Amino acid sequence: MDTNMKDIYIDQNIPLERQIASLRQSSIDFQFNAFEVLEEKLGNEGIEIFKAILRRGFKKAIDKYKDRSFEDIKKVAGIAERFLGFQTELDHVKDDEVQYSITLCPFLEESKVRGMDMNFCNIFEEVETEEVSQYLGEISEPSRMCQGDSKCTIRIKNTLGK
Repeated sequence: MDTNMKDIYIDQNIPLERQIASLRQSSIDFQFNAFEVLEEKLGNEGIEIFKAILRRGFKKAIDKYKDRSFEDIKKVAGIAERFLGFQTELDHVKDDEVQYSITLCPFLEESKVRGMDMNFCNIFEEVETEEVSQYLGEISEPSRMCQGDSKCTIRIKNTLGK
């Protein structure tokens, strides 16, 4: 890990793996807490606010790749999820398609711990699909763990001609 950046603080007394795990869980907790409070206090309007927050986050991430070639997009497929502790595997890469699988999803695990239905996962996928399809290429999820499948399969097709 590059710890030379001035913006990164590493506590030498705490194992790096523990610091990363804590940051990942804090991010997941924040997203779930925001979703639960917005839904509880504002109902459907709160869900729409949550979607707007997710869109903003996706757009910021997508901005780094939206003008790049599909070859560049294929190289990073599945990497963003790993920052939050998802386990991903590359299934295949074709000229105009890339597919990877998620075999461990901390969002699904958190939903189970909190005794939630799959509304968070469904909303997350809905917004991700809209944003990625608009700027990077058509994305689909033919299998989903939150629907009982053994893994989530993510497929991105080059429909934008980059």
